[in-house]
Amino acid sequence: MKRQNRYSILILIGLLLLATPLFAQEGGLIIRSPLFSSPAVVAAEPLRLESFAEQLGLSQPAGLPTAEVRLLNAVANKEYPLTPGDRYRLVYLDGMQTVTVDLQADEMSRVQIPGLGTVAGAGKYWTTVREEILAMVSTYYSYSNPQLVLTGVGSFSVSVVGEVTGTRIVPAWGLTRLSEVLTNASAYASTRSVEVVSSDGSRATYDLYRALRQGDLSEDPLLKSGDRIILKRADTPVQLAGNVYQSGTYQVLAGETLDDLLNTYGGGLRSGSDVHQIRIQRTDSGGQLSVQYVSLLDEPHFSLQANDQVVVDTLLPSLQSVTIEGAIASQIGGSALSPSEQMNYASNRLFYHFYPQETLGSLLRTISGRLLTISDLGGVYLERAGERTAVDVHAVLSGESEVATMRLAAGDTLVIPFDQRFITIGGAVVRSGVYAYVPEKGINYYIALAGGLSDDASYPQSVTIYGPDGKKQKSGDPIRPESTITVKKNTFVKDLAPTVAVIGLVSSILGIVAVTLSIILDARKI
Repeated sequence: MKRQNRYSILILIGLLLLATPLFAQEGGLIIRSPLFSSPAVVAAEPLRLESFAEQLGLSQPAGLPTAEVRLLNAVANKEYPLTPGDRYRLVYLDGMQTVTVDLQADEMSRVQIPGLGTVAGAGKYWTTVREEILAMVSTYYSYSNPQLVLTGVGSFSVSVVGEVTGTRIVPAWGLTRLSEVLTNASAYASTRSVEVVSSDGSRATYDLYRALRQGDLSEDPLLKSGDRIILKRADTPVQLAGNVYQSGTYQVLAGETLDDLLNTYGGGLRSGSDVHQIRIQRTDSGGQLSVQYVSLLDEPHFSLQANDQVVVDTLLPSLQSVTIEGAIASQIGGSALSPSEQMNYASNRLFYHFYPQETLGSLLRTISGRLLTISDLGGVYLERAGERTAVDVHAVLSGESEVATMRLAAGDTLVIPFDQRFITIGGAVVRSGVYAYVPEKGINYYIALAGGLSDDASYPQSVTIYGPDGKKQKSGDPIRPESTITVKKNTFVKDLAPTVAVIGLVSSILGIVAVTLSIILDARKI
């Protein structure tokens, strides 16, 4: 049973090894026609510039909440800052008498307690001010059990100027954040550099994109009474559209590149995106949109300019292809291989995805960088439905062939034969083999390449030359590529040995026959 399992495993391994070449034959590099993303094919279409709110994902604010809602929010928030106009109710015991006092924060955020003193509340949370007031009352009235309740919240106004549709004075309160008062910002206002000037003259700059798109709330501060907001013009706004997760208008920072725009701002590319042909629509000096294409794999750090429009196109779901077989390199620059490397170059296969109505000339211009010095450019042919069409590549590339205008069709096969510019040398030489062809060189040159005549060379010397067509050439004819040179060997000794052996064998047989006959005759006489 174990022996049967072992034989089964061996048979399975053998079948896999036999099947490997079959699968390998179906493989091949896929080349996509550059016409799929050519400016001549895809026209530039201007993208819509998003508003300031759309860039940040802001919804239209409904204005200040009601006084009751503001009060409830302030009481529930431990970080509610004391705001001018806030109202409090202080209750404490003075002996057996209950004292109730209504307090209010003035324009300097100070709270004055009649008969006791004043508490400064600027830059403090209301809970902190509450503890200070309760401590002050307890100091003057022992066992007074003081209580302080927030009964109303104040409001104030801030001004928004700069890159706006119009300067406005916007109402705010203690929990109003910077992003909530910019309803008058224009689409060209910077989301990355918003300046806030406080009443004391101090300045701070905030990045609202980091706050609202990346969750860093320290970049969206609470406003204070007397603040002045200044909006600047955006430095590098760019628009992103197409097959990405988050299209829109973004303001990239200095040093950020195409890769940052697509993967950080745009959230990455969706499946089926054409990463080799990212479309960049750029406004020229005449105000017109021009189109260029960038490979994300080759130029991920492509620099963006202000008002660039980046479009990620989607690959077509189904593409028709032409098969290219023979003497063609899998990568551009294959012709730079040395002659010895090209001597052992195996036949290759490529699949060319062509654009509708694309011509044979366009295909050849695209793959011209993959042709080899051993490619027979005069023997190329296109096979379609069992019929062959001769293609002179030199004539096509120079525009002198009508075949160049031939439209490609699905299932076409372009065959590029090998032009083996080598000479084969055999026979009575030291090193038989294949050597590079050198024009205008004679027999002696190639015999010298093969190490000269060997010891078994015939005398006088006898050399036979067969051309690439297999026909014997005259000794004076020029040697052509793919010819075979054979130097005749001296085979006299080698041929003589079998002859002598045969003669000896025949002699032995005749001797045996003679002896046998002699014995038979002698037996009859007796």
